[in-house]
Amino acid sequence: MKKIDSLNLIPFIDIMLVLLVIVLTSASFVVRSYIQVDVPRLEDTQGQSTHKKESHTITIDKQGHFFLDNKPLSLNELKAQVGQFDKNTQVIIYSDRQSNLEFFLEVTTMLRDKGIDDVYVSTEHK
Repeated sequence: MKKIDSLNLIPFIDIMLVLLVIVLTSASFVVRSYIQVDVPRLEDTQGQSTHKKESHTITIDKQGHFFLDNKPLSLNELKAQVGQFDKNTQVIIYSDRQSNLEFFLEVTTMLRDKGIDDVYVSTEHK
């Protein structure tokens, strides 16, 4: 009987690379805004919606500045832009945990008044 000197790992590596490609292509990614925001941390969060619909991000930094899709806006400009959203629009809010709660409440109230119900608040796992 012939003794095998080494283990052939090539088939194993091939399978692992194929699995990696499948996972990476089927995963859904949400691009985080480039504005530096320290979002709150939660113990457990549920998955985000995977529906293909219009999506916007609203960011509130710790100084209370508003950004819509990474573009700086005043509160009145933000209200005007949100007024043009479809009611089925998905909105993700990135609010710095050191920002004033009043700013966050203004944004959520504005979205509710416009009839936008698909709203997510970005958090990090602890």
